Amino acid sequence: MLQHRPHTGHAPTASKSVWSLFQDRTFRQFLSIIRKFKWYYVGAISAQLALTATALLFTEASRRLFDQAPDIPGRTITWLLVVFMIVFALQLSLTFVNNWLRSALNESVVYDMRRQVLNHVQRLPLAFHENNHSSTSINIMNNELEIAKDFVVFDVQKLITLPISFIIVGLYLLTVHPLLGVIAIIIGPIQLLSTLVYRNKFKHALQLQNAVSREVFFTMGEMLQGVREVKANQMEDMIHDRMADIQRRGVAYNVLLTNVSTIRGIVKDLPSKLGYVAGVGVGMTMMASGQIGAGGLVAFITLLDKVSEPFTVLVDTINNLQRSISGARRLYEVMDMVEENITDGTSLPEAAPSIRYDNVSFDYGEKANTLRNISFEVPAGRSIAFVGPSGAGKSTIVKLLYRFYDPASGQISLNGLPLPSYQLHSLRQHMALVSQDIFLFDGNIFDNIAIGRPGASREEVERAAQLAQAHDFITALPQGYDSEIGERGIKLSHGQKQRLSIARAILRGASILVLDEPTSALDVETESSFQSDLGQWAANCTKIIIAHRLSTIREADYILFIDDGEVVEHGTMEQLIAIDGRFRRYWDRQNVSVAASA
Repeated sequence: MLQHRPHTGHAPTASKSVWSLFQDRTFRQFLSIIRKFKWYYVGAISAQLALTATALLFTEASRRLFDQAPDIPGRTITWLLVVFMIVFALQLSLTFVNNWLRSALNESVVYDMRRQVLNHVQRLPLAFHENNHSSTSINIMNNELEIAKDFVVFDVQKLITLPISFIIVGLYLLTVHPLLGVIAIIIGPIQLLSTLVYRNKFKHALQLQNAVSREVFFTMGEMLQGVREVKANQMEDMIHDRMADIQRRGVAYNVLLTNVSTIRGIVKDLPSKLGYVAGVGVGMTMMASGQIGAGGLVAFITLLDKVSEPFTVLVDTINNLQRSISGARRLYEVMDMVEENITDGTSLPEAAPSIRYDNVSFDYGEKANTLRNISFEVPAGRSIAFVGPSGAGKSTIVKLLYRFYDPASGQISLNGLPLPSYQLHSLRQHMALVSQDIFLFDGNIFDNIAIGRPGASREEVERAAQLAQAHDFITALPQGYDSEIGERGIKLSHGQKQRLSIARAILRGASILVLDEPTSALDVETESSFQSDLGQWAANCTKIIIAHRLSTIREADYILFIDDGEVVEHGTMEQLIAIDGRFRRYWDRQNVSVAASA
């Protein structure tokens, strides 16, 4: 069953301190990513601090230039020009290095995180995928990951470099003139307080906008995946109306967010503008009285933004941190889920095993007693068929054999050993499934069949296709086995897709064969050939057959009729026909003659 380790972090709120955010578990998980790419961070941060140093060097050279103007000695002009050229060269070089490192860090983090998430999600139990919308995992690997990445790549560097830059630049301005330095330094804290204006409204508007963005993503994804159903049921107008409603709300929320952001931006910038006016006014007064030169005022104007920037960026960074933690929380909740253990246990032997279910019961949670006290045994190399109405629990029996889920009670065993004692990888390696719900990958026919056994030769793939009655239609295609079949095999008919699925199972050469309505899309002639060939390639398999078409179970050694999660009838085909019960009524409705079973 799906296990989940409790996520101990809590969503950040406005009442939380900055320190509490740094104690958040999700933030600490961010730090593990940073440690992995620490040398990228060291390089990028060093380049950024070096850029700050060049800015100070440029400012100091400019101050000396303006302090000595207009009577500047020729040697001083030459020296200052050399300094400016060196500064410009350093700035260009450091900017290139910084951008290269940030780009490399960005792509490295994105691909590494996406690879980790994908590897983890595909190893989660089937319950996760069946209990979540198909777009959930894609959304996690794109939107939520991008939110987390923006903080990890960019904002972390700012948290380190900006305070250092503030200290260095602030001390420099204090040496230019203490009063100007104080004016520059106090602008930042005032801006920090000003950002509290409309903070809660901004967060609320951001949440509304994010919710609409997720709704757009889910709606579009669902429509594209179900485009055939949309067209067949003429749902275009309904989808159009739904997207129009989302668009109206999206526009309204984006306008609200823009308005709130604009007001906050004006309020945030106001202290900087007023500080600029105050600093220039004080500086001009002092310059007029001879307390400072023109260069001192130029230095103040040049570096004013660099002193106030750490405070404004700090607020934005904390807001981004809150947004990142909130957005990444779902990502890490999924990453905290326990993967299937596929390596522990003993290997399943190559020979066909016996299968035994002893009083197995199971439920999915929302429906009690999906299976109730199911018991049966299939000797090695023999076959059993499950018959019954839809929703009776037939496919669930197979899911338990694959260990997609574990029974609530009872025991399943292979060759007399409990199923959990076998290595999960080995168990599934020895099983082949032909399902009525066929999934083909975007690619060519050969690759889709070869999934059954990677590395199979051309001859082996073609032999499997021949046994599956697929070779003739494949060779009739312009590119034969190299023909592209499109997403989910959209270029093929359902019957053709089913035959490829059968060929894939044949090629797998498994010792346990599960046939879930294997011929539901085949014509009578092809089905008859399939039944005949089944005796050849599956003679040494232990077979489980799920069927509504009773013609597919003529050769089954034993049959269970299942209804509402229970075995209501069991026996051979002749025995069940003679009972004149549920199975016999199914048999008669399908007009299958008793003689046909001979």
